[in-house]
Amino acid sequence: MAPSNYHGQPGGYLPRPISLQAILDESSSNNTSPSIDLQWEPFQRHVEAFLTAIDDYTIAAKTEIAARASDHLSQMRDLKAEREEVERRIKLEREREGEMLATLESERHTLTDLTSSLNHLESSLQKVKDQSSSLESELNVIRKEVTTERTEKDRQKSRLNEMRKRDERELIELEENVGFTVNGIRPDLLMMRFTLLDHRDPTREFSFLIDISKQDYTVPNCDPPIPNLSELVRQLNHDRDIYTFIKRVRKSFRALIPNPASSTRFDELSGPGLGLRTPAMPGNHRVLSHSTKDNVIVDGTAMDGLSLTNRMK
Repeated sequence: MAPSNYHGQPGGYLPRPISLQAILDESSSNNTSPSIDLQWEPFQRHVEAFLTAIDDYTIAAKTEIAARASDHLSQMRDLKAEREEVERRIKLEREREGEMLATLESERHTLTDLTSSLNHLESSLQKVKDQSSSLESELNVIRKEVTTERTEKDRQKSRLNEMRKRDERELIELEENVGFTVNGIRPDLLMMRFTLLDHRDPTREFSFLIDISKQDYTVPNCDPPIPNLSELVRQLNHDRDIYTFIKRVRKSFRALIPNPASSTRFDELSGPGLGLRTPAMPGNHRVLSHSTKDNVIVDGTAMDGLSLTNRMK
């Protein structure tokens, strides 16, 4: 196939037919050597033109091949880059897929654990509800019992208030008649007062303080002083007989009065006997009663039977 830019000899060169017989006949008639006019120069120009066309075609083909090769290399680089990008994305997506699968598996385990925990909590909740129902029933029973107890306590309190009011009146009369009162100065310290001892001045007070805070009783103050007070206190700590001690102190007060009365209503009172003997144990004291003015504090349970203590609150 001739090159596309080859169009033949510019002068319209075409090879003409040659007849060997005609050439031989001509040379014989002319007595010359036969010769053939090959028309070499047109042929040579024709060949050179063809070779030039071949060279041009070759250069153009090489240039086109090089351009195509460059385009192909560029396309291959682009395809390689695209393939690498696609592979990178595929790898990334596979990693994400693995992470999602791991997350999904973890969430599946978590869901299983939560389901188990929920079942356990529901079971515990049901038990708590059952216990709550049982406790509510017990609470209702207790409420009824508390209501009953409160009603009974209110009834007892009302009864005690009635008794307290009655005892207050009786105690006031008793104090006025026998001339003896007991008042709490502070915890563990009692003030005992006597009147009606001096017939010349029945309102004159004779008093003493008795401290019951320790194991042994003490009398920090006595007005007026009596000479045998130490002996009386020693005897009290020995026999623990409060009532007898009070009578002995009162008797000592009477001894200070010139020409005292032979007997009084106080001397006619009988004590509680052995029930008033307190054990020699420390700390065995409590607030028992209150007077209308001050607290009354007595030792142990022995003073509970003393008929001269202040009224109960």
